[in-house]
Amino acid sequence: MAEEFDDIKQFEAKETSRKLPVGWLILFWGLILWGIYYFASYSPAISGWSQSKAYEESIKK
Repeated sequence: MAEEFDDIKQFEAKETSRKLPVGWLILFWGLILWGIYYFASYSPAISGWSQSKAYEESIKK
């Protein structure tokens, strides 16, 4: 009886065995794009933004 279920390929869905759901792909690429945007916006080396500059500007107002 146990020998009948040893071949897992028999129970695997062939058309979806290596495809990711579309929602996961959108989330994956969206997070990569958001990470690039965040790094470019808030890294001092690229944008010049720093927490101390933001604090000093808020005090001046």
